[in-house]
Amino acid sequence: MHLRKVFSIKKILFCFLLINCLIKFTKLQLIDDEEDDSNEEETQEEKAERKSITEDSNLSVDKLIAKYGYPAEVHHVTTEDGYILTMHRIRKVGAQPFLLQHGLVDSSAGYVIMGPNISLADHNYDIWLGNARGNRYSRNHTFLDPEGEKFWEFSWHEIGVYDLPAMIDYILKITRYKRIQYIGHSQGCTTFFVMCSMKPEYNKKVIMMQAMAPAVYASETEDHPYIRAMSLYFNSLVGSAITEMFNGEFRFLCGMTEETERLCIEAVFAIVGRNWKEFNRKMFPVILGHYPAGVAAKQVKHFIQIIKSGRFAPYSYSNSKNYALYKEREPPAYNLSLITVPTYVYYSTNDLLCHPSDVEDMYKDLGRPIGKYLVPMKEFNHMDFLWALNVRRLVYSKMLQVLGKTKHHKGNAAAYIQ
Repeated sequence: MHLRKVFSIKKILFCFLLINCLIKFTKLQLIDDEEDDSNEEETQEEKAERKSITEDSNLSVDKLIAKYGYPAEVHHVTTEDGYILTMHRIRKVGAQPFLLQHGLVDSSAGYVIMGPNISLADHNYDIWLGNARGNRYSRNHTFLDPEGEKFWEFSWHEIGVYDLPAMIDYILKITRYKRIQYIGHSQGCTTFFVMCSMKPEYNKKVIMMQAMAPAVYASETEDHPYIRAMSLYFNSLVGSAITEMFNGEFRFLCGMTEETERLCIEAVFAIVGRNWKEFNRKMFPVILGHYPAGVAAKQVKHFIQIIKSGRFAPYSYSNSKNYALYKEREPPAYNLSLITVPTYVYYSTNDLLCHPSDVEDMYKDLGRPIGKYLVPMKEFNHMDFLWALNVRRLVYSKMLQVLGKTKHHKGNAAAYIQ
């Protein structure tokens, strides 16, 4: 127990040091003078807004959904290997079910903390928000203790092989539909492609895939300072023993003072891409209240493996264990040609985690790509797909066209929704 406490303290210290290292590396100005906070006394409206933001930062996802006038439900799904997952639902009886899956260190909150961004619930969809094993909403198991190491022996491979199939089958059982619509952000795309390549039968259960900032091919990310820092950390004595990561440390560090908040925002930009123009700083406390939501260290290690190897493949162990598991010296790559779900891809030029050339290479290898959309803003970053002030206009309006919910040009993907 004492050792675990030492590791927790060292994790917090590491996060603090990492923030400062990343800021120094970027050599960027923190915030323009015009972005300085005003010293004027708050109006009643501003006080009410601040109170609402504080409330939103502490509400659970179901309560956050209900606060903004949508019917919210909480569902629990047990996977084949015993993990108990929480799903949040914005219910619309009889409507087409739509599963939204979050990225690394995120949760179902990612799709709702900025308000009803995509407004799919307003376009006759029955919305289901998934939570992968290990995040704050899915830290449960039929017999494993989340405080024990065994619980954390998974990567995003298991999320794709076990979690997504369990969630999809549950949704279809409850709604009595035969197929769902699907949106993934970042790791939500990674796990979807794992599922469809390892369990091809699930291709038939999905009408269309909307892939935002797909973290799949990542050869252009190897020189990223964050990736280098994390790689060094995992090779250290403390880092090699860690099993769980990013479960609330940043909320304490970033909320200490106004200056630490600014430092943290710049640290996030150093990881995902800098875009003050589209960042709503007033909402940063809400982001901190829900993000990061916790991950297994093995998930991060797995991403580092595919970045360094240039191969989208299952987790690689020692040569002897690889031979035992895969019958080969290194794990065989996932076969993207087996992904026959019609897939529309959304990506951006300032995404430091999903380089445009990597996304375009991935697109060519998909079994049924039906279109790609480069966001028309050069500063648009990895998290802007969820957090940007104008994400509705820049991304979601296009997605609704693809889904056939608004007027669209000839030749888009709407035909695939039938």
